[in-house]
Amino acid sequence: MEPSAMDALSATASGPTPPAASPAVPEPVSGTRFAVLGPLEIHDGTRIRTPRAHKLRVLLALLLVRGNTVVSTDTLISELWGDRPPRTALKALRVYVSQLRRILAALPAQEHRPVIVTRAPGYRLELDGESLDLIRFERLCELGRMACDAGDLERALRLYSAATDLWRGPALVDVRSSPVLEGVALSLEEARISALERRIRLQMRLNGYAEVIGELRALAAEHPLHERIQAQLMVALCLAGRRADALATFRALREAYVADLGIEPSRELQTLHQSILAADDRALPSWEAWIG
Repeated sequence: MEPSAMDALSATASGPTPPAASPAVPEPVSGTRFAVLGPLEIHDGTRIRTPRAHKLRVLLALLLVRGNTVVSTDTLISELWGDRPPRTALKALRVYVSQLRRILAALPAQEHRPVIVTRAPGYRLELDGESLDLIRFERLCELGRMACDAGDLERALRLYSAATDLWRGPALVDVRSSPVLEGVALSLEEARISALERRIRLQMRLNGYAEVIGELRALAAEHPLHERIQAQLMVALCLAGRRADALATFRALREAYVADLGIEPSRELQTLHQSILAADDRALPSWEAWIG
């Protein structure tokens, strides 16, 4: 019996055999941790120390996402008070900075205590990079890419899993009242989706397709117009023997595109749809492009 398109793709997608031994995922730093991948949070290793006042939280978030970089007083005032700041804004900003300094000074002693320093034209929060979850997320993703390039797919999967596990909800969800933080949050969401896609593709290669369907369905519902996520769901469903569900996913996506955007899905996605519809061995390269 000739192998089917799904059998052939399953064999193709299994990828190279990773090395027998792989270094562990780097351990997180001990001591105080700052978190922006979800609600803003300071955790001293024992309990949460996040300030309650909204403007203090926004100020802390602005300094964190620009960590170890000077943020100008003009930017901070604009982000805290908008286009019409009060005449006392600079004085109030200095009070907020002083309050944040006291909060940081009260944290448990450690080798690299986070401090806010005054540097023209504003302030800089100096902290150990990996005490911020955003920096750890970016480092784990970079190590994951390096592991993929080296052919160590199992380690890459562990690294991307550790990276995506850092997320506790939408980034900066409780402090998105400023344009800068809103822009940062949107950028971080794209980074989260990219990391999730990479992890899911690795899971599909190493562990099969059925186990990722539930997560892909949730991600596809969260991002109904994201073609790559929808395509990965279609491929996973088809390779798990659920061709009808894969085709239904495309129909729902096409309806959403036409209704919301007034356009058809991309030519690449339509080609994928046709290859699933026909189960054509000649279409294998276009299938693998969505999971490679």
